[in-house]
Amino acid sequence: MNTQKLYSTIKPHAAVSILVLGIISLSSFSANAMGHENKHHSHHNSHDMSHQQHEGREHQQAKLDKRLHHLAKKLDLSQAQRSEIKLIFVSMTEDKQAKKRVMSDFKAQVKPSLQASEFDENQFAAIYAEHQLNFQQAAMERAKVHHGVMQVLTAEQQQKFLTMGKHR
Repeated sequence: MNTQKLYSTIKPHAAVSILVLGIISLSSFSANAMGHENKHHSHHNSHDMSHQQHEGREHQQAKLDKRLHHLAKKLDLSQAQRSEIKLIFVSMTEDKQAKKRVMSDFKAQVKPSLQASEFDENQFAAIYAEHQLNFQQAAMERAKVHHGVMQVLTAEQQQKFLTMGKHR
């Protein structure tokens, strides 16, 4: 298959995949770092693991609070709107934790292809096709969160919210 044709065929899917990978990569990186640290400190495993899980939850909560504060400030959200959006974000975080394992499997399968001296387009396409449903589900979850937030906002706030995404 012609390289240009393959790229144009998978480009829309690749864009979604890159977005999904970008979102998950920070979480995966911290999870891998915690796993690496645990190997070197095996005599403290149970204590370290619970401590790291606690720190991970705190980090997620801090990110959620920061994002909510940013939206509240930019959109002048009421307290009721803040509460509803926070519930949406919490459900998104829980879903993201389940998807991390799936995405780490994809990354593990792709890594040897990226390190090979020659890039095997067919192998990448096969791996991508195998995980396509996972990418589609992740995109669906993001769309549901976006929709949920839009339902909480007033018409004026919706317009501001939509323009905020363009500036990222």
